[in-house]
Amino acid sequence: MKNVFVSISAELRYISDPILVHTISANSGKQLIPWFGVESKDIRGLTILDKELFIVSEKNSDVEVYNSIKFSICRVWNLKELIDPRDIVSCDKNKCLYILDCESFGNSRKILMVDPSGKLLTKWSTGVDDGIGLSVTVEANVILTAFDRNKLYEYSPEGLLIREIKLSSDADMPISHPLHAVKLTNDHFLVIYGRYRGDLHRLCIVDANGKLKKSFGGICGSTIEQMNYPIHLSVDGNRFVMVVDQENRRVLLLNSDLKFQREILSKDKHELLCPTRILLDESNSRLFVADNASSKQRILIFEFK
Repeated sequence: MKNVFVSISAELRYISDPILVHTISANSGKQLIPWFGVESKDIRGLTILDKELFIVSEKNSDVEVYNSIKFSICRVWNLKELIDPRDIVSCDKNKCLYILDCESFGNSRKILMVDPSGKLLTKWSTGVDDGIGLSVTVEANVILTAFDRNKLYEYSPEGLLIREIKLSSDADMPISHPLHAVKLTNDHFLVIYGRYRGDLHRLCIVDANGKLKKSFGGICGSTIEQMNYPIHLSVDGNRFVMVVDQENRRVLLLNSDLKFQREILSKDKHELLCPTRILLDESNSRLFVADNASSKQRILIFEFK
């Protein structure tokens, strides 16, 4: 009975549209270029650890740190080993951050393990040049999504490769070009995939062997059963899934069976321009959205009432 009540409460949380409560401009994500003024840098990742929000931007070794409750800036620290971050995640168990870094095109991408003050704890080469997204498991392991290889890599907190999972290549429903993955507590994975302007754009659940179990989406489109470049996802404690449907400028809500529930955010109601990352702060009923468009890089913070 308790589980039923929790599930109903979680569903009720998402019935009403979330309210925009604050906007953060990523100031260190811009740098002065002689003769041309300010060059904009896309926000590449955001994460929360101990009530602090950490933000990384492309081709920038600075990490911005904000109070995740009051949204005031706390500090900016420079990590000299960081060249071009692609994602950032946090581990509450080990009180650390993991940053996916791209040194240059064609080179193996690295994962940097950093403490909240900016001290590099360790780093490791992934051996792949197409790593694109990170997540952290309940066991405190790190999941890397490899876009071209159609694989997931699971590492120990210190960087030891535990396993690599080749995603299903079944002819009927192949999983191709994954963009982000999150491990569930039953050793299954939520995976979003689709090449930009490609045909198939889906969210799916796969087992520990990469075999497809369930899916949502299909041919690229803009109906409630379609997506156009699903680039990032977040899942709550009741396995409600939120997906950034980037080219449709919206965030979708699905239940644990991957059944469509509603548009949580949209371009019309919430003025989304180019959403690229989401971060669910479940304890405070807030959703952080990285929205990158032209020279307008910002974090939109919404609250569920």
